[in-house]
Amino acid sequence: MKQTFASELDARIARFDLLCHPYYKAWSEGQLTRTDLREYSAEYFHHVSAFPTYLSAFHARLEDGELRRSVLRNLSDEEVEGRAHSDLWMDFATGVGNTDAEVRRRKPISAIESLIVNFREVAKTGTTAEVLATLYAYESQVPRVATEKARGLKELYGADARTFGYFALHAYADVLHSKVWREELEEYLTTHPEEREAALNAAERAAEWLWKALDGFESNRAGRTKIAVA
Repeated sequence: MKQTFASELDARIARFDLLCHPYYKAWSEGQLTRTDLREYSAEYFHHVSAFPTYLSAFHARLEDGELRRSVLRNLSDEEVEGRAHSDLWMDFATGVGNTDAEVRRRKPISAIESLIVNFREVAKTGTTAEVLATLYAYESQVPRVATEKARGLKELYGADARTFGYFALHAYADVLHSKVWREELEEYLTTHPEEREAALNAAERAAEWLWKALDGFESNRAGRTKIAVA
């Protein structure tokens, strides 16, 4: 039963496989410009830096128990253990030409604002199954995506180890995180089987939100390319 659910969960998420998005395909093929990377790094920072707040909002709603501690451990990984992950992302942003101040004062594009609003709303008001499925939909894709981003930055864009360090870390760190979310979700559904479909729907919605965020970057990239050609 668990294997069947896990397979269906991954199948739902795979409908919006981020490595199949035109923007990440362009990244993998070395087609992004320095401006594209600079804009992406500055904009997506706001989701990365907000991610711990999703976890803390969820943590605050949970009763004492192993799930609450699992969420706290993930939050600690993001903010306390080693360097904060938002700081590692800032290494990427500054490595491709931004400054810390420029990134922090930038108002995110609407696609990123929507992503943040949606994730934050689920964390605050979603059922436990919906939140766990949403977190899994995000972090289960990160290892593959991060591996490809790190490769592209190093081999195609000449980035140094500090610049692609965030992605090198997440190529393996989120293997564990996503495993925890899936296991916690499966355990929760053993006592709340009626929430199974809601969890699957939540995972698919989250994957679609992430895809739509990339739509925003691809639209802006296409606009810059059109202007350059003209």
